[in-house]
Amino acid sequence: MVSNQRYYERRASEELRAAARAVTPAARERRRALADQFARKAAECRPGEAIAAELAMIPGLFETAAC
Repeated sequence: MVSNQRYYERRASEELRAAARAVTPAARERRRALADQFARKAAECRPGEAIAAELAMIPGLFETAAC
């Protein structure tokens, strides 16, 4: 649903800005983790991109082999 997607994208953006203002490294990491969660939820709301988001999380999946 588009409204959910926009909400999650907005929240991810807000959390990234809050991470930039965070005083301690621990707070910065918590804010970045929240931003990541909201970004993933936004991706799940976009048709056809939920699978791509899951595949992108697999390390080395899209790396090209050296010839």
